[in-house]
Amino acid sequence: MKHTIYALTMFALAACTSPQEEAIDRHALVTRNNPEVTAMDSLSSLSVGNGEFAYTVDATGLQTFPEVYKNGVPLGTQSQWGWHSFGNPENYKPEEALVEYDFSHGHKELYATQPKEPGRAKEASDWYRVNPHRLHLGIIGLELENEVRPSDVQNIKQSLDMWNGIINSRFTLKETPYHIQTVCHPEHACRPDNLPASSFTSPIPRAVTVTMLVIGRRMISIARPWSVKMHNRPC
Repeated sequence: MKHTIYALTMFALAACTSPQEEAIDRHALVTRNNPEVTAMDSLSSLSVGNGEFAYTVDATGLQTFPEVYKNGVPLGTQSQWGWHSFGNPENYKPEEALVEYDFSHGHKELYATQPKEPGRAKEASDWYRVNPHRLHLGIIGLELENEVRPSDVQNIKQSLDMWNGIINSRFTLKETPYHIQTVCHPEHACRPDNLPASSFTSPIPRAVTVTMLVIGRRMISIARPWSVKMHNRPC
C-alpha cells in the first residue's frame, strides 16, 4: 500500500512539473512589435527619448508639420529640466488652495481642491494647477518652401526600431528621396546649466542626432518656444 501511495505521489509531482522553458528571445519579442507608419497621421507620431529628454516626430522624422498633429499626438520636445511658471502678481499662497476636511481621524486634514465658487480660493487653485508646467523646448523640422503641403510628402515608410532607439523615415518630396534617422542620446539631457554660454542658443541638437541621407540639400529650421495658457500650443 505504501509503495502504491509513493508511486502515485511521484506521478502527480511529475505531472505538475512543467518542462524547462526556453529562454525568451527578447530581441525578437521587441522588434516584431516595431511600429510602422505609412501616412501623415496625427495619431501616429513617434518618439525617441532617454527618460530625461524626449523628442516626438512626424512622418518626416522631424517636426516639419506640427499643425497636422496638434489635435492628435502633438510634436513635442521636452525634458526634465524644462519648466516654466507664469507670473504671480496676486501673490497667491499654496495654503489658499487648501481646504480642511474631517475624516474622523482625530484631527482635520488639508487637501488641495478646485473650488467652483468665484473668489480668491478658486483663483489660487487655478494658478497652482498650471504652475509650474513643463515647457515645450522648440520645434526642429525641415525648412520648406511656403507652397509645400503635407500631402506633397509621398511614399512614406517610417519605423521605430525600439531595440536600438532609432526612427528611420523614408519618403519622397518633389521627386527627391529622403532617408532620415532620428536618435536620442542615451544619457544627455542637455541641461542648460551644463552648457557654455555660447551654446545656450539651442541645446536640443546635443540630445537629438539627425542623419539625413538625401539627393540634394535642405536646411533644418528651429522654432523657439514660448508659453501661453492653452494646451498643445505650437512654437
